[in-house]
Amino acid sequence: MPGTIAVAGASGLVGANIVKAALTRGYTVRGGMRNLAEPAPIMMQWPGAAERLHLEAADMAVEGSFDNVVAGTEGVFIASLIPVYAAPDGTPARKLDNARGWAEIIQPTVDGCLNIMRSAIRAGVRDIVICSSTSSTNPVPAVPIKNEVDHWSDPEQQCADKKYTSATKAVMERAAMALAAEHGARLRILLPTGMFGPMVLPKHGDEGFMSALKRMLRGEKGRHDQAPNDSTSMAHIEDVAALFLAAYESPTAEGRYYALRESWHWNDIYRTLRQIEPSLHIPPLYEGEQAEPTGFDFTRRDSLGVKMRDIPEVLADAVAWTKSR
Repeated sequence: MPGTIAVAGASGLVGANIVKAALTRGYTVRGGMRNLAEPAPIMMQWPGAAERLHLEAADMAVEGSFDNVVAGTEGVFIASLIPVYAAPDGTPARKLDNARGWAEIIQPTVDGCLNIMRSAIRAGVRDIVICSSTSSTNPVPAVPIKNEVDHWSDPEQQCADKKYTSATKAVMERAAMALAAEHGARLRILLPTGMFGPMVLPKHGDEGFMSALKRMLRGEKGRHDQAPNDSTSMAHIEDVAALFLAAYESPTAEGRYYALRESWHWNDIYRTLRQIEPSLHIPPLYEGEQAEPTGFDFTRRDSLGVKMRDIPEVLADAVAWTKSR
């Protein structure tokens, strides 16, 4: 019988899907989030929730806030490290200098992650899984095929480019690895990017590309005026949750793992969306030689044994759910 796990950021896109998938597998789940008011009534209706889901208010910015959440658990999932694109006063990250970018974008996420890890370590938990991002694996110069072991972003370069949100991930991962090594914890870091499909909490349909899909179904502008000559990486959100649980359940998994299906050029994404739903308001496609999509080595991802849906199915599920709403 599965045991008890804690999920920090249980109402976020990744965290909520981990919670629901874990309940389906028979786990008891202790979830922590800053505000229980909106998501808790929905989450407590999920199968198994009445008996095996316990939700508490907790804030990663406060040392010890997750002590109660992680108490009595065997594993901790940290999915509360959402991207931050502006300083607390609303100044966009791109307009900050390095001192403010580091203090107001990078450091709070790093400190929050370590606060949760320290709560876990104090509780005797040595199995920790963190949600990060592929933005920590963008070496300069770029490589044709990148992997999770050899390829790291350069936070100093990202800060110089005003990409403080991206720089956060590599800095946080390094700090988490150091703390895990110091205390003998087994750490797995999952690296997703775009996550689409049915949303287990309705608010997630108002975020990111899912929100753009909603506008496109209404005949309005979505995300782009014109398809950019670039690619983006995608996965079905249920597959991402399955990868997190597979990494936790594996007796040998450790380190970083990509949590995505593959990367597609935006032209191909919009062409596929038009085939799925001809009524979508699709932007003009890029005309010219297309940039090559980002290449990944998925050896480590595939070692977790999760069958990933292909991109047309991912997009079809995203459109179907958005239409149903």
